[in-house]
Amino acid sequence: MKRYILMLGALLSLGMVSCSEDWMGDVIPTDKLEDSQAFNTVKDGRNAVNGVLSLMQDEEYYGANYIVYGDLKAIDVRSSVINKRDDEMYRYTETTEAGNSGMWTQPYKCLVSVNNALANMEKMVPDGDAENVQKAEIEANFYALRGLIHFDLLKIFARIPVTVDNPAAELGIVHADHVITKDEEPARKNLAEGYAFVISDLEKAIALMPASAATEGWFNKTAVKALLARVYLFNGDNQLAYDFAKEVITDNNYSLVPYGDYQASWTNSYNNKEGIFTLINTDDDNPSREGIGYLWSKTGYSSMMITNSFKDLLYANANDDRIKAIEEDVQKDDEGKVTGTDYLCIKYPDEFANKLQLIRLSEMYFTAAEAIYKVNTSNAAEAATLINTVIENRINEANVLAAGDINIDRIITEKRKEFIGEGHTFFDLMRNKKDVVRTGDDHLVVAPMNIAYNDFKTIQPIPRLELNVNDNIQQNPGYAD
Repeated sequence: MKRYILMLGALLSLGMVSCSEDWMGDVIPTDKLEDSQAFNTVKDGRNAVNGVLSLMQDEEYYGANYIVYGDLKAIDVRSSVINKRDDEMYRYTETTEAGNSGMWTQPYKCLVSVNNALANMEKMVPDGDAENVQKAEIEANFYALRGLIHFDLLKIFARIPVTVDNPAAELGIVHADHVITKDEEPARKNLAEGYAFVISDLEKAIALMPASAATEGWFNKTAVKALLARVYLFNGDNQLAYDFAKEVITDNNYSLVPYGDYQASWTNSYNNKEGIFTLINTDDDNPSREGIGYLWSKTGYSSMMITNSFKDLLYANANDDRIKAIEEDVQKDDEGKVTGTDYLCIKYPDEFANKLQLIRLSEMYFTAAEAIYKVNTSNAAEAATLINTVIENRINEANVLAAGDINIDRIITEKRKEFIGEGHTFFDLMRNKKDVVRTGDDHLVVAPMNIAYNDFKTIQPIPRLELNVNDNIQQNPGYAD
């Protein structure tokens, strides 16, 4: 039987987004590859990891859509009145024919490259002990990336396990757990299987990862544990979510950004010890004008705005350092009279080359707080202490919350203040069975103001281009086949 391989760098334009009518597109058999394309050295392996990370920077993935989705679907960010580039996210108007198909194809394109690398790890011959360690770091990163990518797809195209009665009876996603050939038409696994697969890959990554792993922009052992804490929270494994989050919190290599540094912490030059896993855009490798920096920039598209209601929430404390991550864009008419003020997120201060902080230490404090409170509400005092640690570093005031202040709504509210513009809020609402309830006078009248957490539109349709080439793919309920 022929073995197929899609080598990074040489064949990135192939795979699931090719013009082929097959589910996997065109792939090249290993016996047709030239020696120059072989996966033989540690350098090849490092290039392969960087190649996957580069694919993840695409605007259809973390370069824009997988971040802005979690804000535009929620309550604190709205679409621009003028530039409505992501309007269908905000308005919940995606359809089978006109959905965000790239949010399905781009992650799977990444998985083509990941699986081909994993399938060829045995060909990599390290030169000495140091390269043996590097090989282990490379393999661990591929497992971590495969787990992350599957988790991302589950969040967008499937329900969250803690929100359904029986995850084993719910649709998950297609598992790209091997080098899928063009003749395969794999069906979707169930939701329980999906999360079990993600957890398994992350556990493999932790086991393989050298303690010394520290490549900038890659996973290390602590970063994988942080991701696993996030996954456990979505899966309802609250004690495990708490345990892993606490383990990350106690890692002395990381610390919260101190009061006064919040705005600077988003710049590329800042030595940010809060960032646990960061996707690095460079001047030469970024999604350009389709990237999140340009979408938020007032000299770019300004396609999203922070709502007045969120501005009022954050500005209620004038000492809140996070206010500095919001820019006021004063609007004037032709005569120079002020007609209004828009509020923009400037956590992506470069229009193109930003460091995307996908996992921050502050998230672990909120994860631990939510998880331990769900283990038992009698743990409210500990949850308050955890959140207070973050708040103190933001407003320079201690012990703001008492145990009596803690409930799920308050945890979500405090987290909204910390993660505006980072794509968390929608999933925080969904995970806790909270409806999307938009308030204030500046949400667009064409957008829904109330969306139930179990509305079929809170997960995305499988795109038509996928349904057309894979007869075994089942569409999500509510969308046209």
